[in-house]
Amino acid sequence: MLIAIEAERANIDNPTGVEHYAKQLILALAEIDKKNQYILYLRTNPKAWILNLPANFKHKVMPFPVAWTQLRISWEILWHKPDALFIPASALPWIHPKNSVVTIHDLAWAKFPETFDFWRLTTLKLFTWYATGAAKKVLAISEQTKKDLIERYNLPAEKIKVVYHGFSLDNEKDQSQPEELSALNNLPKRFILYLGTLQPRKNPQGLIDAFIDLKKQGKLPEHSLVIAGGKGWLFEQIMEKIKSAGNDVIYFGYVRDRLALLRKADLLVHPSFFEGWGLQIFDAFAMHVPVASSNAPSLPEVGGDAVEYFDPAS
Repeated sequence: MLIAIEAERANIDNPTGVEHYAKQLILALAEIDKKNQYILYLRTNPKAWILNLPANFKHKVMPFPVAWTQLRISWEILWHKPDALFIPASALPWIHPKNSVVTIHDLAWAKFPETFDFWRLTTLKLFTWYATGAAKKVLAISEQTKKDLIERYNLPAEKIKVVYHGFSLDNEKDQSQPEELSALNNLPKRFILYLGTLQPRKNPQGLIDAFIDLKKQGKLPEHSLVIAGGKGWLFEQIMEKIKSAGNDVIYFGYVRDRLALLRKADLLVHPSFFEGWGLQIFDAFAMHVPVASSNAPSLPEVGGDAVEYFDPAS
């Protein structure tokens, strides 16, 4: 069987949750499946790890300026049809084989439309609607996402399969570059960590307010708050809050070796208003770092009884 995978998400320079998922899933398939043939569709030249995959994994670079998944992959499938297609996030090409599987991570755009710009919101609406209807099988990364899909699209429950994320330290190879390593070494001895993209839905602003309030009460006298993550939608107001918070709140920026950062933390706080999953919680567990998390949908699915939960709106 020839299985095609949209792998460009796994090939980018600064991956976040969805991109980590795509890469780790490909690496896991490479470990367990030596029988089937795979073709990885790429828009840009492959990273070294793709070149080191087993012989049954090939790749094809297909540059295209816009609507790459919908148009360029459709064109490829029209002329070279695989037996099955896997899309790791929402956007199924218009032309696709009967055996197509798509992963839906969350419907955050439907819950918090104000946190997406018009173009991004419009494309997410269209692509998710089409993908969930046209795919043979839909993978949801949590029971909450499955519930949301059924409610919004009236999908039959049997069409949706909940597959929780896995975790493998063996496949975590990202290492800090010298500049990041220097920044890691210069962090305060004791700190609380926020790890995630800077955007209002993920609520770093609420965490900063809570931290400052605790400081004013004379609590956490030895701790700083480290905010680590790339700049997302409406990040400007969050950066202003960080700058006005004083020296105890530190913006680290995007971190490549997130596990090295976690090893130094006393506590991970995950304050998000809504998540399809919570990879940061898995990361913290792997590094033996305690976790305090919001009780937002799906996060208790991840943390179980090993996390302290709180109301993110409090």
